[in-house]
Amino acid sequence: MILFSDRSCPYAHRVLALALHLGIALERREAPVGDTPDGLQGYSAAHSLPLFVEGPLVLSESRVMLEHLAEAVGFVDAWPDDLAARTRHRQAMAVVDGWLAPALFGQRDLSGGRLVDVLDALQAATAAPPVPCLLGFHVAPFWLRYRRWQPTSTVTRAIASRPALCTWLDAQLLLPALRATAPDPSHRAEDLERARAAGLVPSSMA
Repeated sequence: MILFSDRSCPYAHRVLALALHLGIALERREAPVGDTPDGLQGYSAAHSLPLFVEGPLVLSESRVMLEHLAEAVGFVDAWPDDLAARTRHRQAMAVVDGWLAPALFGQRDLSGGRLVDVLDALQAATAAPPVPCLLGFHVAPFWLRYRRWQPTSTVTRAIASRPALCTWLDAQLLLPALRATAPDPSHRAEDLERARAAGLVPSSMA
């Protein structure tokens, strides 16, 4: 299994953390932000990152990568047992990818009621005590980056104003696999400048 990525990518962080948690050997081919990892050209004409390759299987969506790894080893805690709870997890993962994740890069407007709706869906899915699960690996890398990159943003402050949700997300960040695969904070300034130069984040991003 190979994962092509850049070194600060939160989408790749999801996959790296879950693979480590599950004891899955994963070869990472990493490049600085804005560069192309060696060998990627053979699998993606658009140089999509992250990209997961396992034999003839090529995946470009990190959520699908998580589900593939979970099913490959029978990750029993991947989803809640209750159907309604599983559906809430899937809904939360969808709104994170549709709104919360793009907003981190200035690609979505989360003003007004939209942010409330997104956080309501996430809070509904995190009502149970935190355990390692696909939702945690899915959202925690983005919460980490909101805290590091945009500590005073509207999104960060809105999550922090919901103690139960914030506590659940913070507990996920304490998982050894998520901590071990987190990007080195010392690279943040360089990665941010490279991301700005490549047009991956807005120039106003702190």
